[in-house]
Amino acid sequence: GVFGFLINMPIVSYFEVGTMLTPNHAHAAFMGVFGMLAVALMVFAFRQVTPDERWRDTEKYIRVSFWGLNVGLAMMVVSNLFPGGVLQLYDVLQNGYWHARSPAFGYSPLMHALEWARLPGDLIFIAVGVVPLVIAALKTLFGLYRTPDITRGQDIAGQAA
Repeated sequence: GVFGFLINMPIVSYFEVGTMLTPNHAHAAFMGVFGMLAVALMVFAFRQVTPDERWRDTEKYIRVSFWGLNVGLAMMVVSNLFPGGVLQLYDVLQNGYWHARSPAFGYSPLMHALEWARLPGDLIFIAVGVVPLVIAALKTLFGLYRTPDITRGQDIAGQAA
């Protein structure tokens, strides 16, 4: 909400659009709103088709994924996009927009270091957030094939009714 408010104020937008504060807002807002909504709907569907006895195993991966996605995104924003955007905005105010968008600023040692500072957040987002969610999806998918179809005259144990 704060980043959305900041990016939409006319005086801020005049100096800030095109700096790293724009992707800061975009990453945080898009994943925070639409990405998490998609994950929530996916988990809702997983829960609907997974029996209780198998859900406990799948739920562990979803819990890990929740924290991995949120911590990874927060680290990405805090360690790279926001500080880089603030430095770029400061450069816009000091030297002009053209300088803040130039290779002289973008390839400076400080900006290069900030690019590498993003790596831990990205790794957490992928390894601890995305991978467990994919595992939960695969467990749910393959669990569907192990669940007997009650409508075909079989009970839960797979015996003919």
